[in-house]
Amino acid sequence: MTILTTSRRPTPEIRAFARDLAFALGCDHMNRGKAGLRELSPKDPAILFIEKKQEKIAIRLEVEGDLKGEIIVSGWSVEVREGEMQRGIFTSDQSVYDLLNRYVPVTMVENQVGTITFDGRQRRLYRCEK
Repeated sequence: MTILTTSRRPTPEIRAFARDLAFALGCDHMNRGKAGLRELSPKDPAILFIEKKQEKIAIRLEVEGDLKGEIIVSGWSVEVREGEMQRGIFTSDQSVYDLLNRYVPVTMVENQVGTITFDGRQRRLYRCEK
C-alpha cells in the first residue's frame, strides 16, 4: 500500500487533487501538518508527494527514503465523469507508466485526451497535462 501526502500547507485545490488521486489509487491519504518525512516512511516504504512548484504540480515518488522520480503536471481540468468509475491512473506517457507501475495501479492507454487521467470522488474526471 502506498501513502499519498501533500506539502505541509497545500492550497485547497492541491488538497482536493491529492484526495481524489488517493481515492482513485486506493492509497491512504495523510495530511502532513507538522509530520516530517521520517514519521511517514515507517508506515509504508512507498510515498507519493503532491507539491505545487510555481504554477505546476510535482508528483514525487519516494521509496524507502530514495527519490525514484518525479512527474511534473503543467495543468489539469476536471469534468463530470460519465459511466462507471475506474480505479487507477490511465496514461499515454511511457515514462509515467514505468515510474508508477510497481507501486500503484496504472494502465497504459493510447489516444486519450490528456497525458494522465483518473477518476476522482463525486463523479469527477481529471485530465492532466505534462
